[in-house]
Amino acid sequence: MLSVLQTVFSRPLEREAIVDSTELATIFPSLDEIIEMHYAFYENLKKLRQEDNFVVKNISTPLLNRFNGSEGEWFQKLTARFCSRQSWTLVQIKNKQKKDPRFNAFILEAESKPQCRRLQLKDIIPIEMQRLTKYPLLLENIAKSTEDVVEKENIQQAAECCRKILNHVNEEVKYMENLLTLKDYQRRLDTSGLKPSIDLYTEYKSFELTSRSMVYEGPLTWRVTKEKALDVQGVLLGDLLVLLQKQDDRMLLKCQSKSIGAPQEGKQMLSPIIKLDSAFLRDVATDNKAFYVIFAWESGAQIYELVAQSVAERKTWTDLIKSSVEELKKSGGHTLERKRHGSMASSSSALSYSASLGPPLSPIDNGPDMLKNSGQFKDSLTNEKFRHTQPSLSDCLAANGFDPLGYSNAPPERSATVALDEVMSLKTLLVGSTCLSKNAQPDVESGAEPGKQENDGSQSQVEEHNMESQEDRQDDEAKGDEQKAIIAPLVLSQEQMEEVSRKLESLKEHVKRLQNVEDEYHRLQETLAKFTIQRSNYN
Repeated sequence: MLSVLQTVFSRPLEREAIVDSTELATIFPSLDEIIEMHYAFYENLKKLRQEDNFVVKNISTPLLNRFNGSEGEWFQKLTARFCSRQSWTLVQIKNKQKKDPRFNAFILEAESKPQCRRLQLKDIIPIEMQRLTKYPLLLENIAKSTEDVVEKENIQQAAECCRKILNHVNEEVKYMENLLTLKDYQRRLDTSGLKPSIDLYTEYKSFELTSRSMVYEGPLTWRVTKEKALDVQGVLLGDLLVLLQKQDDRMLLKCQSKSIGAPQEGKQMLSPIIKLDSAFLRDVATDNKAFYVIFAWESGAQIYELVAQSVAERKTWTDLIKSSVEELKKSGGHTLERKRHGSMASSSSALSYSASLGPPLSPIDNGPDMLKNSGQFKDSLTNEKFRHTQPSLSDCLAANGFDPLGYSNAPPERSATVALDEVMSLKTLLVGSTCLSKNAQPDVESGAEPGKQENDGSQSQVEEHNMESQEDRQDDEAKGDEQKAIIAPLVLSQEQMEEVSRKLESLKEHVKRLQNVEDEYHRLQETLAKFTIQRSNYN
């Protein structure tokens, strides 16, 4: 289905100038490179069948070549880039369909094509992610059925590599989804509710949610007092727990106040931003869905009573907050900026995205670890740059209307063989009818009596015998016999005539197919010649 994304959606969108190439690269990131990888993997597996007479004994080598080492890291990088942008891509497509009638009409028409198998674009885009989830289980089942010990270990190693790739991609997908959520909250953020506290407003009036990595989020109930409870959206940002109030389309950061003991003691101001570097948790004895968050502020200790949606949700919140507090203690209380999660080291993006068109950069494209690991990936980045600048054969063929996967799966063309069989069949039919016509000719043309015919035949034989010495007369008689054979009418029954007509029509169709094959062959020659010239220019 990736080829459907390319041939039915991506390339036509660019060809018809509905979407420019920059925006297209953000909607379908690294699509061409991923297709090329899968096609190369497919070809390597197909070679195994051809080499061993269609009996495949060992498959671990192509599996490890694809999922392990530098090739595995490259595969992991591209699939993570493509899959992590799924959520953003689907939102962009939905918004563009609402705003652009031409784009909407194109998508609807493309989705109606048989190649889509009644799937919508939103159903096709996640297929790459679904494929990644199937690899580990598939290889584990193959390993169970493998008797050779070494081969079995290699297949299990390939399965483990697939599992690591899948885990990394899942982390990148989650990271990007969290980042998109933070960007949405940032867009709707209103900090005017912090004004009652001058210090708090000064510190957080330009608060950037996206400067941190979101660990978790979910609905909570903030019990300010026994009489006052607020529904808030809790956002755990590593070193901060932020309590946002939803109001219309805005996300409010609003201070709350509560009385301290006697009325003359005044009120305590509660911040909606809880710093976790000095916080600790306590259970609420009377409510198994609630927990206390206690932390020291300038005005003294502040106690927050928060209630989750369920007991399981409360456990999730408390476990993650405790984990964040422990990590802050280990790091010395420094702010936890957006950081990278995953098994693969970061490298610079092979594609540049416009700030107005592209999604927010995920750690696979940017981040603090990029410089730390630049030496480790120097060679891979060189190869990456070469792959992106050098045209690929699959791209060249696809741009000229050729589908390598389609041709490899199609049955062999046998038009020439069938056409030749039809010609031989017609020849047999017509020659046989001609012989019958020549035998029947004397009966049709002559009304003479049998005795007279025999007499004329004897006389003709005598005349021919007397004229054997005359060379010119022999030539004339030969020509006369040839002309009689040519002008002899065919004697065909109605059934034979219908059969001849059918065979002629069939022959005509196969000749047309051969003509198309000839045209495609010449066009392929021209395409390969151009590709060879381009390759030589790059080298």
